Amino acid sequence: MSLAIRLNPLQQLRYFSQPLSMGKWIRETYGDFVPMHFQGMDYIGVTSAEIARQVFAADPNGYDVFWKESFAGLMGDQSVWVLIGEKHRKERLLFAPAVHANHFRSYGGVIREIVKNHFGTWQEGQTIKAIDTTLNIALDVIMRLVFGVEGEDEMREGHKVLSESTENIHPLIVFFPKLQRPWFPLWRKYAQSREAMYAWTDRLVAARRAAGRNVQDVLGVLMNTKDENGNLVSNDYIHTELNSILSAGHETTAVALGWTLYELARHPEVVKKLREELSAQGPDPDPALLLTLPYLDAVCKEAIRLHPILAECARIPMQPIEIAGHQIAAGQALGISIVSIHHDPKLYPQPDIFRPERFLERHYSVYEFLPFGGGHRRCMGSGLAEYTMRIALAEVIMRWNFEAVREDFDVRRNIAMGPKYGIPLRITGRYIPAALI
Repeated sequence: MSLAIRLNPLQQLRYFSQPLSMGKWIRETYGDFVPMHFQGMDYIGVTSAEIARQVFAADPNGYDVFWKESFAGLMGDQSVWVLIGEKHRKERLLFAPAVHANHFRSYGGVIREIVKNHFGTWQEGQTIKAIDTTLNIALDVIMRLVFGVEGEDEMREGHKVLSESTENIHPLIVFFPKLQRPWFPLWRKYAQSREAMYAWTDRLVAARRAAGRNVQDVLGVLMNTKDENGNLVSNDYIHTELNSILSAGHETTAVALGWTLYELARHPEVVKKLREELSAQGPDPDPALLLTLPYLDAVCKEAIRLHPILAECARIPMQPIEIAGHQIAAGQALGISIVSIHHDPKLYPQPDIFRPERFLERHYSVYEFLPFGGGHRRCMGSGLAEYTMRIALAEVIMRWNFEAVREDFDVRRNIAMGPKYGIPLRITGRYIPAALI
């Protein structure tokens, strides 16, 4: 194995703040299997789909969690994010029915109503930050489908505590777990917002139990979960898992939808083709039908290929393992660069161009297209994110015309990536189909 490269301080800063451009540079400069020394750790940067396939194909029980100390501090040491082996498998199986896309299809009308309410506040001539709208949509969807909240006061308070808890996950407290201490202001701010979210959750749980509500949403599944002794799990357990799900699902939906609006605002020819496909379905198609539309699917996939929410995912082998003809020692992390794979010109010719047709021309494997991570730790919120995206896009494209105000680019917001400037859009007017003019 070649000598590990060492990133200088400026390169390390770029890796933290702009992982997309840094990931592309590493692949172009050093290839697809890159020994690196970073923050006192030796690890392998994986920038090709084939090597990613080999990593994911290995026994998942043979891997430990990357950056475990950090995620345990953020989410809790019993979070699904940090469990391994059989405990991790059982925890995911517990949530699987409640977060599976099929579970949410019956809520298509609810999601559409949420979307209509938020896009209905747009006004001709105004300039908005698209991420503000998409974050509010994502929060409302989570509040209704994950927490089962319906009352206006609960929704308002929930918006506040959930958004603050997520927004206060600063990259510094993610990548430097030694800063997760009360003396560090950013950690103290996050810890306070997390406690406020836990207190709100406790009130929600107490109200449900008092009313005898037994709803099979994610909160309902957690409230009915029993420990190894047959007793209902504690509120601390519920806190931990809801925090894990919220952190994985909130910005996943919002950022994916925001970037799709950004690319549509810059590509009127794509909007035209998308409207033709949607118009053929009638004025208010069944939300489930939207999952079957090929061009809508291609538009969504191309947007999150170009702007993946996660920059990387990683695995740490607990025993020596062979990958791509190289012997990997136990404890040496394998960091799979999603941004590098998504911008590999061998897979995606002219990778920096938004061209949805590429997803109609060929099928990409789960190792070539992995916006929500891969393998046994793939984001559990991906199904809800994808469903919400399609409903929201169908609604906004058939109601509004808009244009991009300025160029935006991907930066690391916290654990995930997002738009530097929040995607400023100018609302140029309502869209009226030609048949109605």
